[in-house]
Amino acid sequence: MNQNRRQRDRLNGKEQGHSMKKNLLMCMVLMVAASQYTLAQPITAAQILQKMKQQFDPVKDYTVTMNATVNMERMQIPEMIVTLYFKQPDKIHIESKNFAMVPKEAIALNPTQLIDKFDATIAGKEEKDNTTIYKLRLISKPEKGKPVRENYVWVDGSRWVVTHFESTPSDVRKISVDLEYVVLDGKYILPSKIAAKMDAQQPPDSSAEKMYSPQRMPRKGNITILYSDYKVNTGLSDEIFDKKKEEKKK
Repeated sequence: MNQNRRQRDRLNGKEQGHSMKKNLLMCMVLMVAASQYTLAQPITAAQILQKMKQQFDPVKDYTVTMNATVNMERMQIPEMIVTLYFKQPDKIHIESKNFAMVPKEAIALNPTQLIDKFDATIAGKEEKDNTTIYKLRLISKPEKGKPVRENYVWVDGSRWVVTHFESTPSDVRKISVDLEYVVLDGKYILPSKIAAKMDAQQPPDSSAEKMYSPQRMPRKGNITILYSDYKVNTGLSDEIFDKKKEEKKK
């Protein structure tokens, strides 16, 4: 009788062992299936912007020298060397009013600003040099007294930075910007060069052409900005940016 009981116990133990193995195998299959399902889900525009923000968040502030060459129709502007100051989340100070010709979104791209000020959708994607490039359409969120703005950005899906930017600030004016980057201290990815192209199709008999003198109505041109001498996370004082606000009030 004891021998039969021991045999039954051994059989029950084997069955329990087989059952545990089956359960473990089932769990592994479910985990693999779940991971494959997650990977198969298409990325959203909101997720792309969040990845850009995560990549940029370690940069708390920076100072950089910008060397700008301007070739603008009907304008003669000498080469400019100015300093740009940036501090999270959205403080920017540029020591030149001429940089107003290029959108700040392009000069100092800040993912937090894109998230806060625009509604984004994916407008397309392409493969380039073994990297997925996502095209995002950005529509400015409703703001009283301001017109709706439409921008497009092309995002590198391996580094999560904008490589191309297009803006149409008016019905006849278009700005496109190409961006190149440098990696600092092995972890901060920041612009090293931008090439901006402006194109305005203004009819010769338009009211704008009649209103402004030829010297005041630039229509086409290019701006190239080289970034150098970065200083990252030095703890910039708010006084740099508050001073700019005081100057505007005057």
